[in-house]
Amino acid sequence: MRLQNKTVVITGASSGIGRAAALEFARRGANLALGARRGEVLDEVAQQCRAAGVTCTTVVADVSKRKDCERLIDAAGPTDVLVNNAGFAIFDSIDKASPDDLQQMMETNYFGTVWCTQAALPGMLERGQGAIVNVSSIAGLMGYARMGGYCATKFAVVGFTEALRDEVIGRGVVVSLICPGTTETEFFIRAERGKMPGASRLILAIKPERVAKAICNSAEDGRYRRILPLAAMLYMRLKELSPRTAHFFMRRVSALLEKR
Repeated sequence: MRLQNKTVVITGASSGIGRAAALEFARRGANLALGARRGEVLDEVAQQCRAAGVTCTTVVADVSKRKDCERLIDAAGPTDVLVNNAGFAIFDSIDKASPDDLQQMMETNYFGTVWCTQAALPGMLERGQGAIVNVSSIAGLMGYARMGGYCATKFAVVGFTEALRDEVIGRGVVVSLICPGTTETEFFIRAERGKMPGASRLILAIKPERVAKAICNSAEDGRYRRILPLAAMLYMRLKELSPRTAHFFMRRVSALLEKR
């Protein structure tokens, strides 16, 4: 798919990966419909996108609410690309995790992806073209201590994406999955990075612009999965080949680092 003059919907577009993705799509000539809860910040992102010469619609929306997702897709019109990016994390051990926090993460991170997809997909199938890019995480490929609630939401996104891809293959719609490692965004205002296992912090954080380029590339080429950075990709390959080995090293190295 060439992105020039295509209509792209991005959730969680007011900051971080979503903001970076909006600007990257704008640079590639796509018209945008941006959704997020913070309208004032969202408008600032939209102004930056319009400076690239594209149209940009904003919708104040909470993706944990199905009606808001439908309203965002309706405002965009015929959607060529949907980027399900909205999400947040609160890290705690399972025995201490707040039930409300667990439910809110699932409603936003997972069901937000489902509701937006269900709103946009029928039109894509009817037109016989479209791309859906779901932003998960390496935490959707491997469980990490004190991150169980968040991991569960991202594992759910991975499973949903895999099933969706099998359902639409050959029908003109491509489905892609982005699994970044730690990214330097406002995400860690709410999520406490210090609660992550020590070994996981050895993989250096990447810039949101790098993830944004991966998102745009996936919309263009339809590649199923991108894991970044390289160190994260290699470790996830180890985890897939030998889960017990990957978890053993994560526990042992984390125990050593967290003693310091």
